[in-house]
Amino acid sequence: MKFNLLLLHLLLVCASSLSQNQIVMPITSVEIHQEGAMIEHASFIPVVKTNETIVVRGLASDLVLGSLSLALPKGTSIESLHFESKSRPTSRAVEINNIKDSIGILDLQRRMQESVLHTLNEEQVFLAANRSIGSTQEVLLVDDVIEMADFLRNRNQSLSLEILDVTLEIEDLDNQLAHLKARESALDMIHAEREGELTMKLKNSIMYKNVMAISVKYLSPSAHWVPEYEVNFSSDGIRFKRFASIAQTSGLTWNASPLTLVSGRPSGALIPRPFDDWPLTTDASSGGVSYSKTHRGTLANRQMDAYYDVEIQEDVSFVGKTRHRFELETSSVILGDGSPSRVEIDTFYLDGEIRYFAAPAINTEAYSTARIKDWSGKKLMEGKAQIIADNAYLGSVSLDLPVIGDTLVLSLGANPNVLCSRELSQKDSKASFLSRKKIVSTWVLAVENFQSDSISVDLVDAIPYAMSNDDDIDVVVEVSEGGRVDRLNHQVVFPLMLAPNERKDVSVTITVMYPRNHKLKGL
Repeated sequence: MKFNLLLLHLLLVCASSLSQNQIVMPITSVEIHQEGAMIEHASFIPVVKTNETIVVRGLASDLVLGSLSLALPKGTSIESLHFESKSRPTSRAVEINNIKDSIGILDLQRRMQESVLHTLNEEQVFLAANRSIGSTQEVLLVDDVIEMADFLRNRNQSLSLEILDVTLEIEDLDNQLAHLKARESALDMIHAEREGELTMKLKNSIMYKNVMAISVKYLSPSAHWVPEYEVNFSSDGIRFKRFASIAQTSGLTWNASPLTLVSGRPSGALIPRPFDDWPLTTDASSGGVSYSKTHRGTLANRQMDAYYDVEIQEDVSFVGKTRHRFELETSSVILGDGSPSRVEIDTFYLDGEIRYFAAPAINTEAYSTARIKDWSGKKLMEGKAQIIADNAYLGSVSLDLPVIGDTLVLSLGANPNVLCSRELSQKDSKASFLSRKKIVSTWVLAVENFQSDSISVDLVDAIPYAMSNDDDIDVVVEVSEGGRVDRLNHQVVFPLMLAPNERKDVSVTITVMYPRNHKLKGL
């Protein structure tokens, strides 16, 4: 009887497995957003029965079920859906199992060593508590005292060495465990050892003689992309080459064509995402030419950063930003292990002028900058830009976009052929009968062009200001012809035109008045 029941159960399992249609759908398209990706699979299935159970394997294990959408043949409806993340035998899964076994063995070894260390410490404490040499006999021979003293000394020495050996062994085991656990955590972030499996129970009202197309589309949150640029300055103009650094840890290898890049986040649900807050702030910059401390780019290392953090930053907001879309013309393979892939998007040109920023208080060499006015129509996004001028790699800068309508400024680094200087020519200190003390200082700023072409230069210097109104300090700044005082940024700016091998000198006079019984600091 038991044999018959077992046979019946096996027959039912076999019949159930035969009634299920298991398929692996290839990826047909991927829409990658800056945070998350919409993945679409498609395949053909036979529709020959009224009730059909289809098991779709090879999906992303981090599939967001609320984002799932299906395209079914006409006359086919869904009775039930079930999604499950299952393990699959991969090299990474084998490595994870090996790591877990190694962690278990090392943990056992560590506990054994801790037990040995505890025993040695107890013995050392016992010897320390019983180190006095004595006997029940009235007379203790000298040889006995020497023998007992030698024993205590040798045993304490050997105990110390054994404790040191065990302690070092425990530290080595801890280092091995930390390394293995870090590797395990890194592999756990990559879902290569798991795959998504979707079980669909379908009801068909129309039977087809041929196979019919079915597609599955869903959101995978473990993907992102960031823009990168190569900006090449030459006599022909400013050429921008746009790239995308794409990374994903879904465990699936994306080799679909086409790949689509979209800025922002995907909706991934039937209802629209609520708007994020859109706060506005300002900095101390005026409408004219000024150089704010917060927007001036700095040159980075000689190599472009190849890797970006895979972890999505929760505080990133895309509200108020234009939603751009890029259709990649060439097919690309994006691995599912989190390693970034650099894909070229397009190439375009922008018109701009080269202008120099000379700040002798910062550097004796003037910085060359490219000022681009008409940039808003090229789908520019904030990212890192490699700067190349006349086939010379200058470094990389962060491409921070200004407000639409403002000028985009890119730094090209210091130019040794445009030099500037700053010298104190005169400084007077006087006290008046009105209990006010006055200090007058005059600075001479100079810039010289050693190039063969005429250039435009902004000669800039800082000016002092009172920290608060309570300090009772008055600052008056006078500049020579052509200069402008920028009170908001606390700077003076001299827009200059220099012919080849021409030098120009300008002056800044700073007058500071304060109470004569106070001590002035900072000037």
